[in-house]
Amino acid sequence: MSTGELAPFLGVLVLTALVTALLVWGLRSTPIVDDGSDAPERKTQRVPVPLVGGLALFIALVMTAVQEIDADVLWLGGAHRVSVWSAYALLGSVLVGLTDDVAKSGLRPGVKFAAQLVLALLCARHAVEARGSDALVDGGTTFALVLLAMNAFNTFDNADGCATSLAALGLGAVAPMLAAPLLGFLPFNLWLRRKAPDGSTTPLAYLGDAGSHLLGVLVALVPGAWPVLALPLLDLARLSVVRWRRGSRPWIGDRRHLAHRLQAAGLRPTTVVLALLAVAAPSVLGGAFADRAAWVLPAGLGATLLLFLGALRVTPDVP
Repeated sequence: MSTGELAPFLGVLVLTALVTALLVWGLRSTPIVDDGSDAPERKTQRVPVPLVGGLALFIALVMTAVQEIDADVLWLGGAHRVSVWSAYALLGSVLVGLTDDVAKSGLRPGVKFAAQLVLALLCARHAVEARGSDALVDGGTTFALVLLAMNAFNTFDNADGCATSLAALGLGAVAPMLAAPLLGFLPFNLWLRRKAPDGSTTPLAYLGDAGSHLLGVLVALVPGAWPVLALPLLDLARLSVVRWRRGSRPWIGDRRHLAHRLQAAGLRPTTVVLALLAVAAPSVLGGAFADRAAWVLPAGLGATLLLFLGALRVTPDVP
């Protein structure tokens, strides 16, 4: 990042922190909170947590774009200017996720997937308009990546700071300005905590489905950030098999994610996040330097796979 980009980067970071603080204060007594009562078997919070991540990130991105702070880099990693279709997809991801957050017991899986299909179509339309001769191929690839990314981040948002940190790593490698709002939100999701009556601590804010869907669409719209999906997709694929074998369904949440295994090994929240970033780092670096040689990206993805398998081997299984 150049010196000229540092000031707007810090500005977006601070702006997101302020927006998040205002939303946490203003929405803590509204239906947009997660008190854990809908799934006590897998949710550990003992006090209600505002689900403001999606709103905070979207507001920060919009306000920054309105101020015209290097909009190309901010929105789409310097590759293409934001189009009306990608703007609709980003807004739609927040609305779909927010509806799921507010609805009692969440949206039904079929309804949520149908909404995700619409968002993926919007992103595919953006790709077709933004690219040249391979428009249809790029559109189809983007369509599939949007679906995968939304569900990958939705399921990877299972421990404090994990999804936000991972997206910041992937986007920061190719579009630092896109990582700024995520870093502005991260303290509320990881380090700034509220004490519960039983002595446990809970983050001041969660991403919620609105936030995880927004991150999925954002990463899918930046091709250079796609390699960061390797870790959450590996974890999701493993869990899908495990859940089927144990008589559950892939979309039914539990506490068997890699982050949960790291927690069961006694690691603190920040250490869990650092361990996950270490596993994801080779694939992200492989994507960032893929133009240097054809073997760099496959090597990075292979290293992430080996680290993922190694982490599973040294952490306890969660029943």
